[in-house]
Amino acid sequence: MKKGFQLYFLPALVAGLGVASTACNSSEGWETEPQNLAGTEVSAFSLKANSNVLNNLDSVFFSIDLIGGRIFNASPLPYGTKTDSLAVAISADACSVAEIYVTRTGEKQDTVINYLTSPDEFVDFSYGPVRLHLVSADGSSERDYQITVNVAPEVSDSLYWDKLQRGQMYGVDNMLRAKTVKLQDRAVTLSTDHRREIGISVFVPASTTGGGTWDTELILPLFTKGTPDVNTPVRVSARDIDVESFTATDEGFLYIRDNNGNLYMSTDRGATFVLVDTGWLTITAPYRDSVLGVKDFGGNLKFTGYSPHSGGWEISDYNYTFPMRGTSAAAAFSTKWTDRPQIVILGGNTSTNNPTGAAWAFDGTKWAMISDQLPAGDGYAMSKYVIAETDTMTWTVKSREVLIAFGGMRNSVPSKEVWISRDMGVNWQKGSSLLQLPDYMPAVSGASLLVFDKTLEVGRVAPRAVKPITQWDCPYLYLFGGYDVNESYSAEYWSGVVNHWTVKPVQ
Repeated sequence: MKKGFQLYFLPALVAGLGVASTACNSSEGWETEPQNLAGTEVSAFSLKANSNVLNNLDSVFFSIDLIGGRIFNASPLPYGTKTDSLAVAISADACSVAEIYVTRTGEKQDTVINYLTSPDEFVDFSYGPVRLHLVSADGSSERDYQITVNVAPEVSDSLYWDKLQRGQMYGVDNMLRAKTVKLQDRAVTLSTDHRREIGISVFVPASTTGGGTWDTELILPLFTKGTPDVNTPVRVSARDIDVESFTATDEGFLYIRDNNGNLYMSTDRGATFVLVDTGWLTITAPYRDSVLGVKDFGGNLKFTGYSPHSGGWEISDYNYTFPMRGTSAAAAFSTKWTDRPQIVILGGNTSTNNPTGAAWAFDGTKWAMISDQLPAGDGYAMSKYVIAETDTMTWTVKSREVLIAFGGMRNSVPSKEVWISRDMGVNWQKGSSLLQLPDYMPAVSGASLLVFDKTLEVGRVAPRAVKPITQWDCPYLYLFGGYDVNESYSAEYWSGVVNHWTVKPVQ
């Protein structure tokens, strides 16, 4: 090809391997016969630098599907990027014809750009894909490519809370206190009222969107101090139960303590709680199949744990700067440096009733404070989540696993600030404006923040050489309840998601 094109003469085998390396997704096998691309193969495509459109525009990566004849950027450009005047750089075999056809709608006319004579002419991509027509140098073969410049349909990095997907929580009438935990693929809420009633309700998240439904049957739990075949289970007053201690483990066990320090466990999703241990001052977090907390051994406080398989055990002496009440839910994660999972909790009130903004981690053998950077407060809502962040050098959207925290009661006022830790609790910084809670959401503390992974789908897609994407994972955040500035319980739930995860990946 002439001016503006680099020459590439690749053997057929190497060219075939190049197809596999430039395709967006791997394929289980060829779905079409290999094509003869001699003289019409595009080996590289990019946009030319133009700071008036976007900084580092020339670094945007474009995939080339030689079999399907498609050129596209799998990571869309930021929302709002103008694409009506973009110059392109193309590397291909030497060709006798290289023309770009721009098809428009409305009053504007279609145009044809001769790339051989005008390689710097602007191309209008605002009407959709354009067509690149190549004819080999000897005129024996020709090929068309569809070039698409994808732009995000909305702000990819933003965390969106849908006002239409919020709803009322289900539980006892006139909820006074409540806590929601994740029990496998469900959310389970324990609620109490002014009449001292205790109820457990089950929430089923929607499979492909936010929101969900509540089971209509309200469980009224029974408590027993022995096995059910020895002692008759009885109902207890809500005044005797520590609602904040309600906890679920990965194995599907529920735990709660009463105000006398008795530890109860349920293996039937909350229908019956059986006494398993005594002397517990607080339940701090679940850990694998166990539950962790602080226990009183004759006046000596100890970090301790309880497992349904091995019973209780002591961990170490209690540290009096450790929070006893009002901590966030625990977030679990693993690292390559340890064979045990770790958990992190945030905020709360110490044994001397002083609020803290510290993060504490448990590595399977001991507790340690790993940071003290957030504003002191109790009732933080925290969870591990995956956010989307745009790399402004390459303009690709990358996923990043983080801890996300917000809420918390500070000086008797609930906060709406969102904080992010990119290293699992060691360092924290205030989230960008795109991650902050919207004005229409209430400020609460003591809310329950859960994550449910969903699989989004599209309709049937015609087969191509590269297997089409028809499903992709999308994590949704759910925020249940919380207490307002008057300490009144807000019995509603919200669901939110980073916009980037709701859009079908470009292919």
